[in-house]
Amino acid sequence: STDQAQEAIAAEAVRIVRVFAETGAVPNVVNLATATPATSSIVVRHLDRPGTLAHTLDAISAAGINVQEMENVIFDGALAAVARINVEGVVDAALVEAIRAHAAVIDVTVIAL
Repeated sequence: STDQAQEAIAAEAVRIVRVFAETGAVPNVVNLATATPATSSIVVRHLDRPGTLAHTLDAISAAGINVQEMENVIFDGALAAVARINVEGVVDAALVEAIRAHAAVIDVTVIAL
């Protein structure tokens, strides 16, 4: 290969690593699902405290529901956050109440997908 090609490949590798380090996104990824079997999105508004997401995921797991995708976004000031958890399965009132039982959970909303 030529020096020019090697430099271009190196520059692209550095760009990909930089974008991932800054955003968590992987440029040019080809094997991510464009659609999932998720049927509901559980939106959990919560205080940014240790154990809150673990409690939420434990409750979802105990209900026999599989998480397809999730994202947790911290609000300015790092006091509160919102977790969006796309799941495959029926989210019933008992699960919503189990998630709400954690002291750091502010609210839980379920959206049909």
